[in-house]
Amino acid sequence: MSFSRRHLLATAGAAAPLLLLAPSAAARPSPPDLATPDGWVAWFRAHRGGVGLFLDDGRGNRLVHRPHAAQPLASAIKVVHLLGYAVAVERGELDPREQIRLGDWERYYVPLDGGAHPAALRHLDIPTDDTGLHAADPDHRVALDDAVAAMIRFSDSAVPDLLRDRLGVRALRRAAAAGGWPDPDLRSMCAEYLFLLPEHAPPAHLPLPARRARGFALERRYRDDPALRRRVLDRLLTTPLPSWDEQRAWGDRTMGAPARPLAALHRATATGAIPGAALARTHLERPRAGALPPGVDGIGYKGGSLPGVLTAGLTVRRADGSTGSGALLAHGDITPEQLTTADPGGAVLVALQDPAYRDRLAAALRG
Repeated sequence: MSFSRRHLLATAGAAAPLLLLAPSAAARPSPPDLATPDGWVAWFRAHRGGVGLFLDDGRGNRLVHRPHAAQPLASAIKVVHLLGYAVAVERGELDPREQIRLGDWERYYVPLDGGAHPAALRHLDIPTDDTGLHAADPDHRVALDDAVAAMIRFSDSAVPDLLRDRLGVRALRRAAAAGGWPDPDLRSMCAEYLFLLPEHAPPAHLPLPARRARGFALERRYRDDPALRRRVLDRLLTTPLPSWDEQRAWGDRTMGAPARPLAALHRATATGAIPGAALARTHLERPRAGALPPGVDGIGYKGGSLPGVLTAGLTVRRADGSTGSGALLAHGDITPEQLTTADPGGAVLVALQDPAYRDRLAAALRG
């Protein structure tokens, strides 16, 4: 499918968490409906080797499957950037009311996010330019905290690089380590997007440290060179993306980690066990604050998607004082259609709340 201006604009109107506008997949017989808990049971049964799962219901029950196996994280990694921001605010190093220029935010933006950034602009009532992808006025200013909220609610992928650039990788690592994630896979998200394009792709077997360094260098070029950003935009408006299989192969090489430390960081945030937890929890719980089940005080969530990848980190704080937490990393045979409708967070929430459903997942994973 051509990644044309028309398709970019159509995608910008969607609120789906897709990283990319995916080409249509070939017809196949009735794949599981991953918008439903039952669909996840079927997917687990057929893809045990593609599941990383760590669930702790906070009442003495756990379900784990390949919890130490690293798999792609997609936007679930953004909980690390959120916590780093929250720690910096707590220490007085960042002011959440600081007014930042849209032009500075968008220096890190590559329009391969399934419409996340345009959705954030609409939510903030910011007029867009004639592409519908960027702010019409780059000098328009918004509160830093509103940009961080967009990173969680809409999965804006420029904000994590903005935060990492300001705070530094070490600060993000320290924040994550305090919550049980000692070595998160922090890279330039801007560069990882650009690596999808053949003209910017690194060698296929480049070791991770070299890929990370190459990415940071590419991000700096992109951030500081308006002409390069314009060339990339023109290319995306006029030239097809690589094939779906190539997109999946690219997704396999993006940021990864096991399920266990992702779940641990969400739990530490929900329980207030680490610096910055209160502000981070507010952002994670805000999107679902208006639709809480009886007996639940808060549901914190950050998920993600890439071609062939669905992820979720979630907590449920209950009125009885218990806290359930979990992480699901799914990687493998996931169609473009499943990506557009899937709800991995819903499956995690049901598993944390419903022992019978959790037992069905366990049986599916045992075979």
